[in-house]
Amino acid sequence: MIFAIYDFTPFKDELPEFNLKLLLNIEDLNNSIFDEVFNELKPHQQEQYTTFKESEKAKKYRKERNAQLPYVDFNNLPEVFDDNLLQKIILYQKDGEVRRAIYDSLSEDHKGQIARFNSKIFEEEEAKRRALMSDEEKRKEKEWWDKYEADPTPRFMGNVGEPDTVTSYIIKYGVNPLTREPETIESFQKKYTIDPKTGDPVPRKKNE
Repeated sequence: MIFAIYDFTPFKDELPEFNLKLLLNIEDLNNSIFDEVFNELKPHQQEQYTTFKESEKAKKYRKERNAQLPYVDFNNLPEVFDDNLLQKIILYQKDGEVRRAIYDSLSEDHKGQIARFNSKIFEEEEAKRRALMSDEEKRKEKEWWDKYEADPTPRFMGNVGEPDTVTSYIIKYGVNPLTREPETIESFQKKYTIDPKTGDPVPRKKNE
């Protein structure tokens, strides 16, 4: 299954600029799936992308992207990532048009390695943050979490500038914001469904 295809199927008319940049990134960074994604587009969307790819806007975007991101060959990834490669890949996860482009090049084991690395970084940053907190701040934080965890239906709310859904948070950070544990979209979907009315995750029943 190529997940990137689902980023384009909702659109019948012209593609938004986000998707045009996403497709450009797929062609540049994850070329092995480009033809299959491109062939899913409507003829006028294919023409729109071809025009966009040759535009000055696309050339400027590509130049800025290449200047900001370290080189990674996503079509020839090793089975095991070292810390240097993990640090590079995490930079690609900070921007939606790039993050979605490389997602399909990562195996489930790759995603697990990234999730564990992200979790390690999160824990280290959290330890540094708490070391700077006063006893009163720690007490208030504990009270907040006690109240949150006592709520039988907790709600995840994205922060300003952060993903606003659980699934987008997992895609970006490889961590479940509800449990703070490493997570992939595939493992999350096995454990939860999404309430269509509220958009909140609901644990699956054992027989589902």
